Amino acid sequence: MKKKKVSEMKDMFGELNEAFEMMSKDSPDYLRNFMSFYDSTVRKGALTEKTKELISIALAMNSHCLPCIALHVYNAIEFGATKKEILETAEVAVLMGGSPVFVYIKHVIDACDEFGAE
Repeated sequence: MKKKKVSEMKDMFGELNEAFEMMSKDSPDYLRNFMSFYDSTVRKGALTEKTKELISIALAMNSHCLPCIALHVYNAIEFGATKKEILETAEVAVLMGGSPVFVYIKHVIDACDEFGAE
């Protein structure tokens, strides 16, 4: 019998959304200000949203932040990033962060698979 794979990255994405929901109740002003900052940073400017999300994937890997990897892989796919583009981004993250970052490639691949990257 084949063991069902756990949706680890979808779970991470869900936990991040739970944190946002909790903060919206417990500290709405803080969350509103944070989201304003976030939105103003990620919207299209000289760089496309997709490019900014790919950069965010590399930074999330170097920060060892699984929920961040889940979020930014999901967003990158939503903005049209392919699995190949996301994996090349992960390779650059490893170049800059070394072997401690290499282990996060597995999570990036899992997120690509779970979120349907083509």
